Amino acid sequence: MKKITLSFTFFMFFVISVFAQEYEIDSFTKTFIDSNRGNRRVTAKVYYPKQDVVTNENYPVIVFGHGFVMNYSAYENFFDTLVSRGYIVVFVTTEGSVFANHKAYSEDLAFMVSEIKNEANDSNSPIFELVGDFNALLGHSMGGGAAIVAASQVEVNTLVTFAPAKLRFNTTTPATEVSEESIVFSGSADGVTKPNENHIPLYESLGSSCKYFISITGGAHCYYAKPNGYCDFGERFSSRDITVTRSEQQEIMFTYVIPWLDYKLKNNPEAYELFQNTLLNATDVTYENECNNNSRIAIEGLPETSFDIQIGPNPVKSFVNINTSDEYEIERVEVYNKSGKLFLNSKSKQLDLSALKRGIYLMKVYSNGKTISKKIVVE
Repeated sequence: MKKITLSFTFFMFFVISVFAQEYEIDSFTKTFIDSNRGNRRVTAKVYYPKQDVVTNENYPVIVFGHGFVMNYSAYENFFDTLVSRGYIVVFVTTEGSVFANHKAYSEDLAFMVSEIKNEANDSNSPIFELVGDFNALLGHSMGGGAAIVAASQVEVNTLVTFAPAKLRFNTTTPATEVSEESIVFSGSADGVTKPNENHIPLYESLGSSCKYFISITGGAHCYYAKPNGYCDFGERFSSRDITVTRSEQQEIMFTYVIPWLDYKLKNNPEAYELFQNTLLNATDVTYENECNNNSRIAIEGLPETSFDIQIGPNPVKSFVNINTSDEYEIERVEVYNKSGKLFLNSKSKQLDLSALKRGIYLMKVYSNGKTISKKIVVE
């Protein structure tokens, strides 16, 4: 497994959040009927961007599977983060007991991927005409294993799982039938669904031609979600050597999840570059990938020439210099604060930042149709 050797910090979570449009969040609960399974009742909590006016926008859909005996409310961090960025997030709330039927839950997730599109055609639905063409399956623990099985049954654009668990039936065989580009998140300190027994075998079984295994160093099983009595109780007696906090683990996770989803579901090539750059410069994860073309996914229109910049000094008190390779001329430079406010717009390779207050800022450099973002610390 490749060990990351460069430092990057949690600042990249700020980088990927600053420029996103923020949406207010609305929700509804509905029980759907699956006529192909004896009119099985499938209840879901649907979170979506609030529509105060008619905007003619539509949004990618994320169907999410919960962990064993975990309620959808434990994943408030997911709908808060993703819906506000312009996603519809559907939590399938069935099979929440200790007697959960794993096979039925997998089928519930697959059913919901298709059914939510029908919901968008219902003029009485709050998400009428809001559902876009792109979708994803996400899941944690039991829901991660179920999402893998569901992805073998229905077509989605990507699959992302968090500490996926092997289910009470053969989970690795359905995994071989998954072709979508995928990410499996793991925590090195997870003692609930141990990586060597669950995450790694499921990752290795995936039939995806491009897949990533991202292991959070010192990461826990339950820290992907908010505190949950059942999950946290189990982890207290099974996981050892947890070295990150819950908030730190979620920051690390979203540092990769957000650009990946923006790339896969919003067709944003810059988001993929950010995903790659973050992975290459991180010290808080180890990773593997099995992607073609030298571990680089081909994106139509993405320039092949590498573009990077060096800035210094950093930290800086007054003047900072920007250096690029000879073939790249700076078109403009923008400097933003942590709230996304633009403080400076320049075409110079030397910037005077002495007027800025002490703190962390984001510098965006534009050149030859490409953009690169760098953290800068003003002392």
